[in-house]
Amino acid sequence: MKQKRCVRGPTLQGRLLRKQTWRQKWQKKGEEDAEPAGSELLVPLGESVPEVPCPPPTVPPLYPPGPSGQVADTPAEVFQALEQLGHRAFRPGQECVVMRILSGMSTLLVLPTGADNSLCYQLPTLLYSWHSPCLALVISPLMSLMDDQVSGLPPVLKAACIHLGMTGRQRDSALQKVQSAQRRWLGLGPGVLPSSLSSPQLPSLASTRPAASLSGPTTSGPATCVSARERLGVSCFLGLTATATRSTARYVAQHLGVAEEYVLGGPVTIPANLRLSVSTDKDPDQALVTLLQSDHFHALGSVIIYCNRLEDMERVAALLRTCLREAWAPGPGGQALEAVAEAYHASMCSRERRRVQRAFMEGRLWVVVATVAFGMGLDRPDVRAMLHLGLPPSFESYVQAAVGAGRDGQPTHCHLFLRPQGEDLWELRRHVHANTVDFLAVKKLAQCVFPLCACAQRPPEQEGAIETLLCYLELYPQRWLKLLAPTYARCHLRCPRGATQLQALARRCLPLAVCLAWQPPENTAALGPRAQDPECASGHGVLVEFRELAFHLYSPGDLTAQEKDEICDFLHGRVQAREPDALASLHRTFWAFHSIAFPSCGPCLEQPSEDRSSQLKALLSRYFEDEGPGDREEEQGPEPGQAQLPAWEEQIFRDIRHLLSSWPKQQFSGRAVAWVFHSIRSPRCLAQVYGRDRCFWRKCLLLSFHALMHLATEEALLWGR
Repeated sequence: MKQKRCVRGPTLQGRLLRKQTWRQKWQKKGEEDAEPAGSELLVPLGESVPEVPCPPPTVPPLYPPGPSGQVADTPAEVFQALEQLGHRAFRPGQECVVMRILSGMSTLLVLPTGADNSLCYQLPTLLYSWHSPCLALVISPLMSLMDDQVSGLPPVLKAACIHLGMTGRQRDSALQKVQSAQRRWLGLGPGVLPSSLSSPQLPSLASTRPAASLSGPTTSGPATCVSARERLGVSCFLGLTATATRSTARYVAQHLGVAEEYVLGGPVTIPANLRLSVSTDKDPDQALVTLLQSDHFHALGSVIIYCNRLEDMERVAALLRTCLREAWAPGPGGQALEAVAEAYHASMCSRERRRVQRAFMEGRLWVVVATVAFGMGLDRPDVRAMLHLGLPPSFESYVQAAVGAGRDGQPTHCHLFLRPQGEDLWELRRHVHANTVDFLAVKKLAQCVFPLCACAQRPPEQEGAIETLLCYLELYPQRWLKLLAPTYARCHLRCPRGATQLQALARRCLPLAVCLAWQPPENTAALGPRAQDPECASGHGVLVEFRELAFHLYSPGDLTAQEKDEICDFLHGRVQAREPDALASLHRTFWAFHSIAFPSCGPCLEQPSEDRSSQLKALLSRYFEDEGPGDREEEQGPEPGQAQLPAWEEQIFRDIRHLLSSWPKQQFSGRAVAWVFHSIRSPRCLAQVYGRDRCFWRKCLLLSFHALMHLATEEALLWGR
């Protein structure tokens, strides 16, 4: 109820009146009893970590399987739901997968991109929601793919998504809609694990799709499944992929709990409308411009160019805007172009990425220069050309990009530009060595993960390598570790009014009162609203800033020295076994493309050779049919740059001594020196520090990493004497 009061003399108005009112309000709050009561009771530091709440009940299957595990015949209700989703009939392989999910049986499906894989979880989600309030959890590695899925759903199936590209208010809004049963399925993007969602936030779960695409034996996918199964009670999983070898499919099926006979789908095939070609031009940039200026490409509607480095994307986009401005002024389809070419990569702001993607989808942009992730999250059927400017990192990556073009069945050209001397192979080889660590680094990580006391340490390795090792530990048979969602390690508070204001805030903020954050996601939520208090809005509030994104995990602290040594041996063995397989796969990709490459792009200016295209398709088919690494031992040429090592050995020793003398206070290992010469970034070898000195950064990129590391270790030992 509002009351009118009359006062005599001068009165405060506007901002000054509001300021005085809020000051009086918070002064009254400060006069309350300092002892917290009720829900604000402080938790003693000696108490154990609260147990994870019980997961919600799992939705029972709609059509239970028979006594021998057979799936029931498709009822009329399924076809009715299929029509509501806008489909008249199932495509090959879809009906069997849908019925298995409706029977509560986990399944792994291998189908090419463009085969409408999303129907395999959209239809079961709709049917489950008809019988009981439930939720399907959809996990994807691409933010753009999640956004396209949510916006393109029919009205009968409503969804929400959560990913790191959203603001906090958007994520909270999506969770509120899920809690109120307004959404049938929830999409989780990269960086958002099921373990970051507590059980009370979610209704009963119907099914989960653990991965959208696979490019080799990954560790984050199985770890995600373990988290969803234990914390959220998920029992039915559906794995969808367009590119997976037989060994990869078996690996994923093992962690999904799927029997090998229930891995559905045929071999990975390249659509017949795709024409594949490869060339080894001495000047790939000029060859690219020549190819796009040809009459054959003049008739194409849209083009995607894939590059491996961010610098190449910006450079190629600027080159095409300069060279093709006059030739393509009216637009390939007759419509006015907003721009000839634009770059699309993760370093751009989200608004700029949306602008580029929208212009390409609407036909106002002819060429997009991007990474393979752009094509995976693109829902456009009439992409007429797919060009790779450099060696793709794997056959899976190449096929994933190729099958994303020409989805409407019209003839489409896919061309690959290779460096004749293998420079693109040297560039990709860096990423393989970046994920390999020494035994000493593994032991330091184990000491951080399994400490004897509470301490904070920073392992001197890359975040990607650390995350891979943590996923290995989570999948360890003894389950030594439980990996949770990343959180912030530090919270910086600024109290303009000093200790009095901080003391008053501690009465209302539990994390600040106990100075211990054992549940960072919940404590972050407790601290965050304080920055939005009206006191803060008036210019005198507490400012809250979170810093240093860190890993969050549960681990025992009483492991013996022998158990830690076993863990170190396990991690180091997994890392060492992974590196030669990755290098062998990369070299096989390099020599396979070189075996069918033209010396220049001249024969590909009009129509690509059918013979070369068929040969490349046969090579790709044989690769995906292989059973394992043992079947991939083929005759390969020597590694580029190996023959030059003896001639450069003296110069390499001088460069290593120069590096060690230039940074005398830095303790270099042989691997750290090799990282600098191969331009591999890590917390120990910062690009901002060593990249500015071109005397060392990227200087020995063409030489073998292990040979360079051996020479650096030998010289570092002599230098230490």
